[in-house]
Amino acid sequence: MADDQPDNQDNAQGGVIVPRGGWWMGSSSSMFQEQLAADIYLQDIWQTAGYVQRVATICVSWGMSVAVMEEAHAPVAGSPGPWHIANYRLQQIIVRDFGQQHLLVPGAPLVLPGAQPPGLGIFLINGQHTMAHRLPWHHRLILEVSDPNGEPIALHYHKHKPRKGHDMMVAPKLMDQNDPKRKHWIFKQV
Repeated sequence: MADDQPDNQDNAQGGVIVPRGGWWMGSSSSMFQEQLAADIYLQDIWQTAGYVQRVATICVSWGMSVAVMEEAHAPVAGSPGPWHIANYRLQQIIVRDFGQQHLLVPGAPLVLPGAQPPGLGIFLINGQHTMAHRLPWHHRLILEVSDPNGEPIALHYHKHKPRKGHDMMVAPKLMDQNDPKRKHWIFKQV
């Protein structure tokens, strides 16, 4: 869910600003080990050439995902890649935890086995030891990205195509810029 913008007016970049109450984005999920979801960008991907960044979440085990910053070079706007983890930008991600949320599903465990609290940890991702922010499942979390002065910056959701299969470390493809189902939403916290 995206949140924390004043109204839902289109902005100059063609994205829709998400209202303060938030919207459910329907972003791609990841529930298998090393499955990647990466549809939150720090720039409008269709308007930005040069270095671009995105927040990626990666499932590291049942009940735990992590957030990392990735970056890529886009020789022209809309065509970035290949993406790589940018550990030097990790301090820009801010995660706040409001505690475990009950699922209200009969028989569902209140606490997932082996659950760890949010915070930084070192994980084996794509064969490399990587520092990342823990995002335990069933917790109410808020994720923001800050500028060098610590102020939250605008994030951009760009809709991706539906996931096909359980590929490891492969995000679903970005929808084509001219696809009528394409979405671009702007917000400050997820």
